Amino acid sequence: MGFLDWFSRRKDVATDDGEAAQSRFTDKNVAKLHKKLMNKWYQTLERKRVIQLLAQMGTQEAITALLGRFTFVTDGSIVDEDEKSLVYEILLDLEARAVPALKQFIHEEPAIYWPLKALTEIEGEETAVDTLLSALDGITDRWERSMERMHSLVQSLRDYQNDKVMERLIVLSKDDNEEIRFLSVDGLSMFDSKQPAVDAIIERLLDDNETTRVKTFIMDLLMERRWRVKKYRKELSGKLPETYFVDDTGVIQRKY
Repeated sequence: MGFLDWFSRRKDVATDDGEAAQSRFTDKNVAKLHKKLMNKWYQTLERKRVIQLLAQMGTQEAITALLGRFTFVTDGSIVDEDEKSLVYEILLDLEARAVPALKQFIHEEPAIYWPLKALTEIEGEETAVDTLLSALDGITDRWERSMERMHSLVQSLRDYQNDKVMERLIVLSKDDNEEIRFLSVDGLSMFDSKQPAVDAIIERLLDDNETTRVKTFIMDLLMERRWRVKKYRKELSGKLPETYFVDDTGVIQRKY
């Protein structure tokens, strides 16, 4: 799932609310199956049976219901991975029929790893990138769930080395939210051959208002990759913590 696997992930609690499921789906059979699928206390064999039934139906509502399996985590990690892998393989078999539901899910939910992987496999990286960027454009507030979605979307961008991704990450590297800046810098680190990406990363080091956490991450990143920052030596003078320095080759080093 990328470099930031440590990044905290919310364990969405599966709902057992039949009325909520009923209101989402016009097909009563889909609503009933969705209710069963979303019950994390059911045996895995029962949920797998429900997954297969929804797959056989193959309607847009049934596919949307299937995607609900990605929104919660069961207690057993092996069971959880197995069920999600099953849904993923079904989505690949559905091919183009799954695309509308996948795009909608990515626009609405935080747990986009499997759906994004499926969309990339079915439609290609260009569609996946456009969907991620469109989903980011659709975030209009900074409440808790919106920020959770934004974190997930920005983190996912690092898997695509695309100029549109780099341009968006450069913008996001100046975001007001520290976590967004942190994730953006991590994403930009994948573009080490692109000068605009390097410039944006160095800009974070030069910003007096940037946090110690982000700056330390950048300095450790620059040391690990051995990027030469000689052209920025004058600007960086006095900006680096006392424990760091730029050596004669232009590489940031830590004092011992």
